[in-house]
Amino acid sequence: MTHGNNQIPVLQKLLCILAVVLCSLTAVNAQKVDREQIKEMEAKLATTKSDSARLQLLTDIILKHLYYNPRLGFDYTKQALQLSATLQWKEGTARLKESIGRIHWGCGENDAAVKNHIEALELYRQAGDASGQTRNLRFIGQNYFDAGKNEEAETYFKQSLEMAKSAGDKNGMSSAYNMLNAFYKAQANTVEATNMGYAYLKIIEELKDSAHLVVALLTVAENLAGVGNNTEAEVYLKKALELANLQNINAEMHTANTSLGEFYLDKGDLPAAMKHYSAAVKLAEQSGDQRSIGFSRSFVAGVYKRMGKYEDALRELLLAIKIYEPTGYSTRTYNMYSEAGVLYTILGKYDLARQYFNKVAGLTKNSFSAAFRRDYYAGLQSLDSATGNWHDGYFHYRKFTDLKDSLFNREALKKMVSSQMQYETDKKEAIAKAAQEKKDLMVQEEVKRQRNIRNSAFIGLGLVLLFSVLVFKQRNKIAREKKRSDQLVQDKELLLREIHHRVKNNLEVVSSLLALQSAQINDAGTREAMQESQNRVQSIGIVHQKLYQSTNLGAIEMKDYFINLSDSILDSFGAERRVTVACAMEPIEVDIDTAVPLGLIVNELLTNTLKYAYPDGGNGHVTIKLERPTPGILQLEVADDGVGKSGTIKGTGFGGQLVALLTQQLDGTMRELEGKGTRVVFEFKEVIKRVG
Repeated sequence: MTHGNNQIPVLQKLLCILAVVLCSLTAVNAQKVDREQIKEMEAKLATTKSDSARLQLLTDIILKHLYYNPRLGFDYTKQALQLSATLQWKEGTARLKESIGRIHWGCGENDAAVKNHIEALELYRQAGDASGQTRNLRFIGQNYFDAGKNEEAETYFKQSLEMAKSAGDKNGMSSAYNMLNAFYKAQANTVEATNMGYAYLKIIEELKDSAHLVVALLTVAENLAGVGNNTEAEVYLKKALELANLQNINAEMHTANTSLGEFYLDKGDLPAAMKHYSAAVKLAEQSGDQRSIGFSRSFVAGVYKRMGKYEDALRELLLAIKIYEPTGYSTRTYNMYSEAGVLYTILGKYDLARQYFNKVAGLTKNSFSAAFRRDYYAGLQSLDSATGNWHDGYFHYRKFTDLKDSLFNREALKKMVSSQMQYETDKKEAIAKAAQEKKDLMVQEEVKRQRNIRNSAFIGLGLVLLFSVLVFKQRNKIAREKKRSDQLVQDKELLLREIHHRVKNNLEVVSSLLALQSAQINDAGTREAMQESQNRVQSIGIVHQKLYQSTNLGAIEMKDYFINLSDSILDSFGAERRVTVACAMEPIEVDIDTAVPLGLIVNELLTNTLKYAYPDGGNGHVTIKLERPTPGILQLEVADDGVGKSGTIKGTGFGGQLVALLTQQLDGTMRELEGKGTRVVFEFKEVIKRVG
């Protein structure tokens, strides 16, 4: 397994981003709070005579500290509680208990937060305040969610939604839908998360709530990315950023930039990802919000990791941890610990890696999402493999694969797409209904104005209506047939993706078993042969991985495939620091029957180069090129700047035989050119498959 598998996926990171925004939306101006504002409120408190007004002001001061410094908010609670006991004012005491609960939550003290919110909930019930009940039910659910008590969290979130519906409180409904979307995402319940996400967007559009529309658009983008619809996801992400910039709200601009950064990171567009993450860091520093600063820097670390700049990545991540730890939000902190363990493993600092993984140990069963636990076990497996702990390595690898498979659910994916289509259909029907109503009004006015020619107009209208009915029926028939055809194509694509995904997983298991078996073999030659077999299996597995991740199930993009294949081989030989591989080619697609032999040929040549071209561990450079010099001809070239050798393949001879057989299979020719290093050129006749 390569270190690339330890990267946090787009779904998990987007969930973390939206969770931060969810917290900030409880007070839109929270990030603008500073000590000067609190001083102004304290000055007003000193001159206020009315006890009820003083209680309200104290409650506001306590809540203002939530996004400034929650711990300092406790300095005002004793005075406020004494005043509320004197007044015996239920609504005022309820607001006070609610604010105290929030700052307990801000300090990570979930039990104390739940206690205060439950007391506030009861007071709101006695006062008949439905809005206050809805709000505190949601806060209690959030407290349980953060504490890993998922069953209790779901119960309170649903109660909050039902209370808001019964009261006709659309703002309360939108907040409950948003929290339920985040909750179900964390549980990898794709169907329910999608339903909640689209319900949230729908109600935000009904409210015409531009302040929350940014988060709603990001939620839709997350759902689209979850089904691989990156084109539409990018549209929604850019729309969200444009709206955030237009409103000039720091928190929303920060979130939109972070979401776009993660999107481009997942696509492999590292410059674009760094651009948006850097913008997010700058916005976080302007707001002074330590949580956002640490959060943003952790993503910058992720870009450096993808660039292979592991020292820079570790530096940024350790700074993010230092900034983020005091905020008390443990879920993201433990996520950073796990990433630090991965980076220390890559850099060979195994004791430090183990220290960071141990900080997360024991908290992965109930406290975190399936996606987090998957990446955590992947990181542990890499560390175990690097330190020769094969027993634990296999155990952690099985944990990783089980969690990975559970997150790829075909039926859930189909239901998600169905939910999305239903939302779009509802929206189009509403637009069509409005257009029809407008048309009816125009017809009535026209009938009034032309009363004197009513008879002739009636005949004409009848003909138009008859023609419209015929056209409408024909159009509906065509639309039904098209919908049925589209569904068949969609089902076929989903089935093919699932097949390629399962084949890839099975090949990974074979590769892992070969690695474990080779670790038990003392004979160097046999162990080397096992390693070569493992690399061959991985080269085929990468083909199937690219197929189920691609939008085109019939072809493989070879440049990206060769990059992934060479990274895997360099990693298996531990040669990533001394040998570089460049794919000097434009993107080019070939079918799977051609891609697999080409991958095996490159695997054999690159393996041979690493073994023999650079004696005594010397540095070197390898170039891989695939192009179509003329229509119907593929030309593959693999060249290195090593010491050179006689014969194409050195060693047991099996690799050379395999290359020759694969070349013959593709109806090709092979020639080795003399010069510095080794340069092998193949030419193949490309078979054009026709669908009959």
